[in-house]
Amino acid sequence: MLKRKKFTYITEAMAKKGMKLKTWADSKGLDNTDYLILLDISKGRVKGKRGRAKELVELLKRDGFKVA
Repeated sequence: MLKRKKFTYITEAMAKKGMKLKTWADSKGLDNTDYLILLDISKGRVKGKRGRAKELVELLKRDGFKVA
């Protein structure tokens, strides 16, 4: 049986730096729908290849967070 690769969720990476995802989103001026998209990206439901999700992934990468 193959083991699933363990990857770091964005929320866990932010917790290591001492911040929360919601607080980070508020500081960037993002609204609640963007926050929900970020949660989906963090859990792997959305890959961030198109649309608003792609913009949010680029914003995360600019701040130094690795997106799986």
